Amino acid sequence: MSWFRGWQRFKQSRGHGVHSPFAFDLIRKVLRSTHHYYAFDEIEDHTAAHHYDLLRNSSFYHLSFRLVNYLKAKRILEIHSGAGVNTLFLISSDRNIRCSCVEDRADQVAIAKRLTAAKSSQCTMLSHLPEEGIYDAIVLYPGEGVIPSTDTLLRLSHDDTVWIIHPVNRGKGKQFWHNIVNDERIGITFDMKDTGIAFCRQSFSRLHYYL
Repeated sequence: MSWFRGWQRFKQSRGHGVHSPFAFDLIRKVLRSTHHYYAFDEIEDHTAAHHYDLLRNSSFYHLSFRLVNYLKAKRILEIHSGAGVNTLFLISSDRNIRCSCVEDRADQVAIAKRLTAAKSSQCTMLSHLPEEGIYDAIVLYPGEGVIPSTDTLLRLSHDDTVWIIHPVNRGKGKQFWHNIVNDERIGITFDMKDTGIAFCRQSFSRLHYYL
């Protein structure tokens, strides 16, 4: 099974056997893109000044930026947003982006406010999930706290909303991602080993890709 899954990842990550035009374009232009944006260097310099090393999660941060930029997401919900490092990547492609950051740990909120101070007009800090609102992108870190139900995420989503889940290869995130992949209300999903990406669009045929 592991050999077959590895072969699937190798093939589909290059677009082979991907028959959905949307999925093919997303894989080639975003998920497997190596294009480097100047914002990456700006954020790295900024976080380094605050003694944050981005090396360990840089590929995930870059992926977050590319997805938001490509999909032109303007309203983002980040759940368990922590110190706000990825928040910077989520909001930096467009000054019109607004990100609601859900974080109940006071120490993390304090750090996040310092990191995002220059872009504070783009960020709203929340201690709990909003009761209402519709978002273009929902980013969730399942290892950092209580995981909202799939029903809750759907209530906060529209037909074109993207969910970015990280990590999905361990802990609570592994089972949560499994549930999403098998939920018939979800359209296309992409398993990138440690990150899961799901699109709610039910007009899509239900497809699951390993990259």
